[in-house]
Parts: sequence; structure tokens; C-alpha cells
Amino acid sequence: MDRKGQQEIVGFVLIVVLVMVALMVFLIISVRDDKGSEDSVGVSNMLDVVMRTTTGCAIVYEPDYDRFEDLFKSCFKGNSCSNLGISACDYLNQSLKDVVGSMILSDASVDSWNAEFFVKDGEGILKWSEGNCTGVSNGAQRSIVSGGKSLIVRLRICGV
Repeated sequence: MDRKGQQEIVGFVLIVVLVMVALMVFLIISVRDDKGSEDSVGVSNMLDVVMRTTTGCAIVYEPDYDRFEDLFKSCFKGNSCSNLGISACDYLNQSLKDVVGSMILSDASVDSWNAEFFVKDGEGILKWSEGNCTGVSNGAQRSIVSGGKSLIVRLRICGV
């Protein structure tokens, strides 16, 4: 009787170990960096920071300043900054280049960068670039939904 209980416990432990090994293999395969992929964790984090940065543009009222993510949506809708008297696209065009440029200057290994804002499977809205890409490039992109359309913000950084 005691032997049967021990055999069941050993069998249960073996099943648990096999399931854990299978999950680890699946996790390694799904997380492994694909050589064809152009996404970079560092660039993705930088793009996340930029999207969450508060701007000086207030679309609705002051002091309700928009983040860059909201500013992209406002630019697509054709809104204006109520506190500055300029269009959201004009403000976005000026301020994004300054913000990304200052972030890039802090990294000596970066040679150049470019960013694009466009409608998925559609026309480009804005484009920024600084320098010429001569080395390895890494990139990331974010999708923003506005008015039923999928908007894409893509950032690519080139190193020396």
C-alpha cells in the first residue's frame, strides 16, 4: 500500500517537471531575438518615454497639457494648441525634433536618427531626420488608434 502512494507522487513530480521543461522551451523560443527583427529594446524604451512626455501644448484648456501620444492624435484630427495659437502638427514638428535630438545627444554611440508618423497602410503625416545613417540601425514603432484609424510612430536610431 505504501509503495503505491510513493509511485503516484513520483509520477506526479515527473509530469510537473515535464510540463515545466516544455514551458521553458516555449518561453525561450518565443522570447529569442529574431535576426530579421528591427525592434530594439533600448529604442522601444526611448519611444515609450517620448510618448509619455508632457508637451507645452494644451488642446482643450490650460493647464491640461497633452503628452506626445495625445499630440499625435490631435495632429491627425487637425486640432490646434489653444494656449499657443498654432496647429498641433506644427507644434509636434518643432518639439519632437528637440526632445528626441536632446535624448540622442546624450549617447555618444548614436550617429543619426529618423522618425516617421503615418497612417497604417496610408500616407505619411510627418517625418523627422538628423544625420546620415552609416552604421548599425535599430528601431521600434508604436501604434496609436485615433478615430478608427491606426496611426504608426516609428523611430530608427543609427550607431557608429
